Amino acid sequence: MDPGGLEYFCEQVQQKDVARRMQVGQELLEYLSDPARCSDVEQDLQRLDKVIDELTTWVNSSNFKRFLDCHGFL
Repeated sequence: MDPGGLEYFCEQVQQKDVARRMQVGQELLEYLSDPARCSDVEQDLQRLDKVIDELTTWVNSSNFKRFLDCHGFL
């Protein structure tokens, strides 16, 4: 599995480790910002939908808000 491919991100955002999710979030932003690296996004919209669904669920959860609060973002 490509450590920067969409399949990789799909698996990583499903983890429960909040710190890891924050790290993966930054990696995902960098990945999506580089057209040369993210060519698989348009080919695998179903997996992209899953990544977005997982991120949306997490952002709406109390764990994400607690993480932000503990690190002085709220």
